[in-house]
Amino acid sequence: MIQYDTNERQFEVITTLDGLEDLLDKIGDGVAALDFETTSFTPQTGEVRLAQVCNKDVYAVIDFFAIGGFASVAKWFEDAAWIVFHAGFELRWFQYAGANPTCWDVGHLRRAIEGGGHFTLKKLVGWELGIEMSKEQQASNWSAPELSDEQLLYAARDALYTWDAWEKLKKRSDAGHMRAFNLLDGMLTAVIEMEETGLVLDRSVHQDLVDKWELLAVDREAEVRKMITEDEVANLNSGKQLSDFFSKIMPDHILEAWPRTEKTGALSTANDDLKQVGALVHGTPLQDTLILLSERSTLQKYISSFGTGLITRATMDPNRRVHARYNIAAAITCRFSSSAPNLQQIPRDRDFFGERLSVRRSFIAPEGKQLVSLDYSGIELRVLALLSGDEQLLDDMINGDVHLEVGSHMAGRKLDKKITADKEIRQSAKGVSFGIVYGITALGLSAAMKRSYEEAQSYIDFWASRYSKAFAFRDAVQTEAFDTGGYIRVIDGGTIWMGKRPSITKCANYPVQRAALSIMASAIIRHHETVVDLRSHGRDIRMASTIHDALIDEVAQADAQAALLAMKADMVGGYKDIFPHAPTDRLVEGGIGPNWGQLEDVEV
Repeated sequence: MIQYDTNERQFEVITTLDGLEDLLDKIGDGVAALDFETTSFTPQTGEVRLAQVCNKDVYAVIDFFAIGGFASVAKWFEDAAWIVFHAGFELRWFQYAGANPTCWDVGHLRRAIEGGGHFTLKKLVGWELGIEMSKEQQASNWSAPELSDEQLLYAARDALYTWDAWEKLKKRSDAGHMRAFNLLDGMLTAVIEMEETGLVLDRSVHQDLVDKWELLAVDREAEVRKMITEDEVANLNSGKQLSDFFSKIMPDHILEAWPRTEKTGALSTANDDLKQVGALVHGTPLQDTLILLSERSTLQKYISSFGTGLITRATMDPNRRVHARYNIAAAITCRFSSSAPNLQQIPRDRDFFGERLSVRRSFIAPEGKQLVSLDYSGIELRVLALLSGDEQLLDDMINGDVHLEVGSHMAGRKLDKKITADKEIRQSAKGVSFGIVYGITALGLSAAMKRSYEEAQSYIDFWASRYSKAFAFRDAVQTEAFDTGGYIRVIDGGTIWMGKRPSITKCANYPVQRAALSIMASAIIRHHETVVDLRSHGRDIRMASTIHDALIDEVAQADAQAALLAMKADMVGGYKDIFPHAPTDRLVEGGIGPNWGQLEDVEV
């Protein structure tokens, strides 16, 4: 036994197979915290050196180097349920060793209670236990023949604090929180599969796209330079230089309305802020300049985020695949984020300032296979209708056309979707409805749509009149947050901390985004179970990605139709799990195709 602190428990170092068996027998089919120390970030390149376990009865550090390695005993851990922080890490090592134990992520329980977000175990322990963790030994040599007392102490405490945090969070949680937790945690194995599968990139097609982006960026810079000379602003990428320039030429009433950066107080040159300020000078050359700066910035973001970096990633992978990381509940609403690269931000096929370009066509099915994908159709507006009880909005989503109604108001006449010009108006009208979901103001809508403030306000007024219950929903949410000290209860049973003075924007958006996430989470859980079953019956199918409200599978051509039908059933089932009595007409859309941007519509 090693005493590691006079005020804390002792832990045992396990160095024999008999000792490990005795330890696991004490835990049985119960619950304990677990943490690994490994010699590498991936099981393909390293080994598990230590496992730390802790509950109210046991507290130990297992040295696998002393007992013949982790892989030979990984299945011994399958009887218990393990409380882990960032469970996807430990679960990968188990799966690589052929084991499949139950792992529950303590971070997901925190997110079910407080709302999502990125945080470390150190942060979690500070919030829940009031303890300042030392991470000094994190990067130490875990391959050393003999580990120091400091290393063992550091490792042991991770399991102890994980257990104590879990116990405290369990006391704070109710049945609703646990339902939300199970949705978040239930996606772990599916996310691991999607990350490992990845998407094949057609490097030649993508290079052509990047070249077009670069030409458009050069064009936008040339247009800006007709209005802002190099003597006035030497570096268009310098927020400070742009701030100094506009501070000299803009009238005081515009400068007073211009958003400023938090750190320096300079004029913000973020894209949305440039557009909003442009709306204040609608129809002037100054608005044109601000829009051009915003477009140039957007193109530069695409080039830096989705340009040659994607090609480099695919080139370095032996199968020419791009493998993203999907971060469960990374947003405060518990929506996914994606990183390295951020595939969640891959734009839909769209008009890039006069050029119809498709990023998604760069992602292809390998030879002999197809991509199968379905997307929830207008899920945010559908969810808003259900949460608010707005019968008109729900009817328009199912039997009519919300965007056509709004577009007809904008045009002052009834639109016909068969006419190209009317299609463009309808497309523009989407910005009104989706802006409403995000709590947009007339000024923000004016900037986004390049319309006058008065026009933008009239669009919002029309929307609020036609869909009065949906529009009033934000006020009901804000009232709830004020009454509960900042918390709102969301559809999956969890809660979100909105802050002491929640903005109307948050109140309009957060419950809708959480409901959309809950639907997708349930669909992902269902679909992964289906995919595993289909594989067991000889089907060649893997989950490849989730993007916003869509799923993507990579499937053998012969199995594509079966995969599509299975995906539809799982996505409808996920929706019904959250809204059992809601209609499912026109719920999903998508199809089968050779690349992500070219999916043949299939009636499902």
